Parts: sequence; structure tokens; C-alpha cells
Amino acid sequence: MLVSRKWLQDYVFLPDSLDSADLANDLTIHTVEVEEVKKQSEGLEGVVVGKILSIEKHPESTKLSIAQVDVGEEKPRQILFGTLAEMHVGRRTAVALAPTVLQGKEINKIKIAGQVSEGMLCLYQELGLRDEDEPLEAPEFDKDVKLGTPVTHALGLDDVIIDIDNKSMTHRPDLWGHYGIARELSAIYRKKLEKYDPPKIQEGKDVKIEVDIKNPEVCGRYMAVVVDGVKIEPSPQWLQDRLVAVGLRPINNIVDITNYVMYDLGKPIHAFDAEGLSGNKEGQINIEVRFADDDEQITTLDDSEHILGKENLLITSCDIPVALAGVMGCLDSSVHDETQRIVFESAHFDPTNIRRTSMRLGLRSDSSARFEKSIDPTSCEDSLRRAVELTLQLCPEAKVVSNVADAKSFKLSQGPIELSLEFLRRKMGVEISEKQAVDILERLGFEVKTKKNSLLVTVPTWRATKDVSIADDLVEEIARMYGYGNIEAILPTYEGAPPSKSPFKIAQKTARRVLAYEKSFTETYNYSFESPEWLKRIGEDISHYIRLDNPVAKDRPLVRRHLYPNLLSNVANNLHRRDTVKLFEIGKVFHREDPGERIHPTSSDLLPRQDLFLGIAYADKKDQTPFLVVADAARAVLDQMGVEDYIIEKFSMPVDFVHNGRCAQILVDGEQIGVITEFHPVALQRLDIDHRVACAELVLSKIALLAGDSVHYQPIPEFPSITRDIAFVVDASAVHAQIVNELEAASDLIESIELFDVYSGEHVDAGHKSMAYKIVYRSKEKTLTSDEIEKEHAKVLGMLEKKFSAKMRA
Repeated sequence: MLVSRKWLQDYVFLPDSLDSADLANDLTIHTVEVEEVKKQSEGLEGVVVGKILSIEKHPESTKLSIAQVDVGEEKPRQILFGTLAEMHVGRRTAVALAPTVLQGKEINKIKIAGQVSEGMLCLYQELGLRDEDEPLEAPEFDKDVKLGTPVTHALGLDDVIIDIDNKSMTHRPDLWGHYGIARELSAIYRKKLEKYDPPKIQEGKDVKIEVDIKNPEVCGRYMAVVVDGVKIEPSPQWLQDRLVAVGLRPINNIVDITNYVMYDLGKPIHAFDAEGLSGNKEGQINIEVRFADDDEQITTLDDSEHILGKENLLITSCDIPVALAGVMGCLDSSVHDETQRIVFESAHFDPTNIRRTSMRLGLRSDSSARFEKSIDPTSCEDSLRRAVELTLQLCPEAKVVSNVADAKSFKLSQGPIELSLEFLRRKMGVEISEKQAVDILERLGFEVKTKKNSLLVTVPTWRATKDVSIADDLVEEIARMYGYGNIEAILPTYEGAPPSKSPFKIAQKTARRVLAYEKSFTETYNYSFESPEWLKRIGEDISHYIRLDNPVAKDRPLVRRHLYPNLLSNVANNLHRRDTVKLFEIGKVFHREDPGERIHPTSSDLLPRQDLFLGIAYADKKDQTPFLVVADAARAVLDQMGVEDYIIEKFSMPVDFVHNGRCAQILVDGEQIGVITEFHPVALQRLDIDHRVACAELVLSKIALLAGDSVHYQPIPEFPSITRDIAFVVDASAVHAQIVNELEAASDLIESIELFDVYSGEHVDAGHKSMAYKIVYRSKEKTLTSDEIEKEHAKVLGMLEKKFSAKMRA
């Protein structure tokens, strides 16, 4: 099925920035398979509008003529053409200018029987705008079209056509029209879908139309209405352009309307010439839907005769067949040039019956292809209203002169279907949330009510005709919109012992997730080799490093003992281009003084100890205390790994490149598992770094063995919290961990404590520092009053003044 992008935009906004290839890919991933995307202008780049100035017979060929054609150039072009289509002097038509490529065919300047041809006069077929079996005709343009205008502009060929594989939507009757595809795109891109709501039909009283369905099991609904005063003529250009875009040949306004509605809503309708419904009394039209008699004969619109059987469904008027239901109308009741009164039909037929009829008679049509898919019977009214609306627009003198007949007996199974969230997650293999599932279903038009651990889903009418009927169907809907590419591919389970978990791999994965996803750090990969010159600039003693006899890079003969030297180099390089640098690295370090694994199991030789380290580096040109950011990142990693009872305390290192006033170690049971520090400004100057830099190194090899369960579930608090910020000045020797311990002991109502600022400098006495904390109070038993909060907060302030000689700041 061909789909027009411009047509889709009647119902859903598709921005110009959305490439048609991406649109097609998204449709393929989520809904239907797109076979091809093609611009209407493709292959017509060298075709322009030209005017025939003169025509003369070819002196040596009876089948050729010679035309002089003005194509907007300095002089006319001579073009030879045959006699397959009518051409005359003064006609403005499409001209392919040599040399060019027209729909894959090369058009060159050639000489035929002594006469030169500098192009080609083009038929619609040669432009790819009509089928080969249609009448041969060349485009003709009005006088206001400038000569030399590209034919794509003159014909309005600025659309993009999406070719959808019909086999991929045999189960989706709602997708056989532009509105259905637009509905899917609105769900995919979360765009508003315009409501399909043609105006209601204002019924007339001149004619009474009645419908009698003899076999309701194969015809669930039949609607009809009479419109008088129509004038059969060519459709307006916009309507013709729409039909041509989707591969249809315009015929006349009424027939074009029926085709337009079918490709618009996906619902076939039919128009009868009212005069062809013979045998009716004046002011009365009777329509009957019945099975054919054995050997009953009809002649269809294509002028073919068919002998029917008892299983074939007919539309009759006064017992005279006027249409083969759902497949094709009969010739005698067809709309023709003299038709003035028409009867529109919009019906719902049994898909199996239509399929069998079509196959038995070898009669396929766009109509039968859609009815076979089990179309939504509620769409009968919308399609009929749309057809009448267009008829009144195109034929200003037309009016509805009858009632709207509506015989129906259909039933739709719309549920509700109960969908267990556990069933959904097990089938998808994804821990999808209830909110996500509800959002997807509602975007697709389903109505959803939630109950404990399950969803009650009402199916929309357009999906309730054998398409969605069980919980598995809903799983498929959610999965395709969620994106199959977003579902992790997992091999089938099999019997056997699962591999043991590696605490080291889990530690690495956790560190990456926390730092990259939660703390916005970027992972870097450095070589395990170091430059002696760089280490000396930092202030490292290179005598402790392992030197390679045959280094990969001559300027990096040393094997690293730490991660921070290379991270410092990364920071130095990136600070020239960025204001903020946040990096981390996971890798092994090599300490020759500590024994490691044996070279091989039977050897007495030992390798250097190779611990797995996590390095974190941070610098911001506007941040004077990067230590706090790195410390926060290190805490987050340890907390997520489930490391308990770790302590961060002040620490001094016997090296001059570390700012020992901003240095701390991380201890668990007295054993060091990491260090956090800022580098000394003097050392940074040696490295041409003009801003403060902090770094942390954590021994993942040790931490992985200390890791526990980091996930602790707790109920959502019943009562609100109250937050108080405090800032105070204390002696520079005051330790954050001690202050936190005392704050926690000061009040049972304190839920959390967060240090968010440390400052020393102007307005703070020498030997002192300002510290600012955010304290959250909450009771598990009730909502705290202001007086209760103030009382607890006063206790906290009093404790700080008493134990730390703190002076509160405004």
C-alpha cells in the first residue's frame, strides 16, 4: 500500500526535520514493514514545461513528427516524437531535456533518419505517473505556468511516498488507510492525532431508503443515503493529486470520492447511480442484502460476467443484483457521466465470506482486500459522513434527499481484558513499570483501569475485530511500542549450574553505573605505561616504578603504580577546552614490592601485586573545593556497593604534591581502602594547571570483598519532612565525620545530614572555617509542628556551640 506523507500530515504533525527514511524505519520497528521510500520528484529532475511552437512531418519517416519546442532557453529545441498521443501547436506539455535520466532511462541528444532530437515529449506513463494499461496521454499545463518550470513544481510533485508491505499488516485492518497509519505515528512520536469527525448528515425527506439484511451473520451493518443534484465531472486538482500519489487513476469526482475515503479511513464505500436501482417506487428505494441463487449471473464494473453460487453475497434492489458485496459493483448501477442522483453505501461484511467470494471468482479489488481483514463496523458512519461531506463540497448544487438507513446487528468484543503486570514482565523479559504500560496502551487508543498488580484494558473498536482479544495481544502491543531493540536478548534457559558471580566484575559495573549515570563522570581508558618526565613534574619518586626492558612507547617505559598520574594528564589536556572535567578510570596497578600471583602454577617466581583500582578526577574552573565533589562520588560508589561502617578521616601523605589540608583516607576496620585528596597548587603549577584538581583512588580489589547488599527497601514516609539549613564557623581542625556523628546523636528526628559548603577566607577568622549543612527532620509517627521543629533545632544548635564552639552565621 502506498502512503502519502502530505496526506498523513492532515492528521498528525510530522516536522520537516523528521527525515522520511527515519520515519520509515520507525514504522518498520514499531508497526509495519516499509519496503521503500520515494520522493515523487525522483527521476524527473531533467523534465520541464515546454510549449510546442510548430509541428511538421519527418521527411523520411511516416511514424515520426518534428516539433520545435520552447523550453525557456535562448532558442527552441528540436524534438522528434511519435503518434501515440495527441500533440498540437500551442500545447504546453512535459519535456525531458537531453541529456538527462528519466525514471532510470537515459535521454540523450540523438539523430534519427538525419534529424536531431534534443529531448523527449513525455507521456504520463513515461513520467511514472500512470500505469501502462491506462490511456496514453501527455500532461497539459495552463498558460500561467512559465516555460522552463520543472515539471515537479508544475504538477505539485513535492510529496514523499511510503510503500508499505501489505503482508505485514494483514492482521491490522485499521492500518489500511492514512488515518490508521497517522494514529500509529502519533503514538510513536507522542504527537496529537486530529479527530476524524466529519459533520453529521442532514437528512432529507424526498426519498425513503430502507435496508433489509437477510443474512446478518455475513453482513453486520449496512448504511445508505441518497444524494441528489450531483454533477459528474473531473475532480479538483488536489483530489487528483492525492489519488495519483497513492497509485490510483482519477476517474470522476464521485468515483474519486469513494476511492479517497477508502484510502483516507481504510473503509471501502460504494456509489450507485440511483437510476440503476430499478423497480423502486417514486420516492422509495429498497436495498436487500442476501445470498445469491445457484448459477445467478451478474456483470461487474469491469464488464466481466460471473456465475455465482449460494455462498456469494449480493446487494440487490427489488431483487435485481446491483453489487457483489464487498468486492465490486455491477455495471448497470455504476455512476456515469449523466448520473445526477447517487446512493452511497457503507457496510460491514464478514471477512471470510468476502475472501472466499473473491478467490472463487478470481476477482480482487482494493475493497475486497480491506474487507478480508475484518474492518471496524463502527467506521461505516464516519466513512459515509466523509463521503457526503466531500460530495457537497465538490458539487455545490447537491443535497441529501433521504434518510440515513442504518441496519446493524454487529457485536464487538472490547473486553475489558485483564493483564497481569507479572505476566507482562515475564513475557517481555523486562521490568516495565505500570506507568509505562498504561502510557503505551493509552497512546494506542486503549482505555485502561488499574487494579492491584494488573490492568483492565478496554479495546478500541478499530482493534476489536479479531485483532486484540487476549492478554498476549496486549503484551505484543506494549512490547512493539516499547521497542524490541530495547529488550535484552537472552539465550534460552538450560539446565546446569550457573556460573559463580564475580565480586570484582560486579564492583566494576556498579562503579561505572554510579559514576557515569548518576554523577555524570566520563570513563577514560589510559595505557598502563607512564612517562618518567611527567611523574617527575608531579613529584613522584620513579625509583619505585617497574621499568620495562622493551617498552611499547619509548617515552613511557614505566608501569603505573597509580591511576592519578594519567588522570592528571587527561585533566590538563581537557581543561584547555572545557570549564569542567569529570573523569574516572578502572584499571590495574603494579607494585613490585608486594608479591602477587605465581608466573605459572609450578614456578617459584612471583608477579608484582596487581590490585584493581578505581581512579576519580575532577576539576572545575569555578569550584574552589573540588575535594567535596570527589568525596561525594566516592561515598556514592561505596554506598551502592553495600560497604558498611566505612570511615572517612583526615590523612597526611609524605609527599609535597598533595594538599594535606584537603586529604582524607577511607578506612574499614582500620584498613585503608582508598584516599581522597586535592593536589597542591604548587604541584599543579608545575603541570601547567591553573585550577584546583581533586582525585580519589579506591582499591576495588578490597572493596569488592567488602561489598554487601546495597538495596534496602523501606516504606514511603507517611509524614512530611522539614528541612533546615545551618551555617556556622568552627576551628579549622574540626572534622566533618565527628560533626555528623554528634548531629545524629543530638536528635532522634534527624533523617539525613548533608554537607554542602566549606569556606575559609574573607569574613572568616584565620584558623577557622565556615561549614554549611542541610538537615532533614521527620517523625515516623506524626506530622511535626513548627514549635516541635524549632525545639529540636535549638538542641542541635546548642550542641554545636557546646561541643565545637561553633558560631552561627546568618
